[in-house]
Amino acid sequence: MGRERKQSSVGREAFVGTVLEMLDEGVGIRELNLRAVARRVGCAHTNAYNYFASLEDLLWWSLRGALERMVGFADPATDDLVARYIEFALEHPAWYRLVWLDPLGGPPPGEVAEFLRVPADVFARWVALRLGGGGDVELELATRVLHGYLHGELAAIVSGRVTGGPDELFGRVRSGADALVRALFTTDDSGRTE
Repeated sequence: MGRERKQSSVGREAFVGTVLEMLDEGVGIRELNLRAVARRVGCAHTNAYNYFASLEDLLWWSLRGALERMVGFADPATDDLVARYIEFALEHPAWYRLVWLDPLGGPPPGEVAEFLRVPADVFARWVALRLGGGGDVELELATRVLHGYLHGELAAIVSGRVTGGPDELFGRVRSGADALVRALFTTDDSGRTE
């Protein structure tokens, strides 16, 4: 499949997918503009206004697209979300920066704002399934602490402040998360919180 898209496939997802591709290729968020994205999509930049009010609007939708891809392949009941979260950041550091680090202007569009809570809910369900037995306050705190640890480590990695090979970086963050879970919860032999 070439870089150019056919006119018939132009829609919101084509623009979002193109932004995510461009970010993966190393185009910085400050280098993105509607003309460059539309050129890559294969249409006039004015077509973007059929779906987005502005470049910022497109970036908010792209943030949602990155989050959808992050949570779309994970099942809290069966998957190791800590591993998935680390893999997501290592495989798509620019998407991670878009979601968590790059400033976006204005409030998110309504449909995007509604979706922003989904990843946190998925992660909280995973924590509750793995570490259940504590009260809501304890689980909420554990979720925030674990997420805060992961975010701090991954932000340092995607910003280039911590370097190493993918396996080394994965192992570093994973072992820290495992140690944090052990520190936060005392479990019995079945792995359930006492």
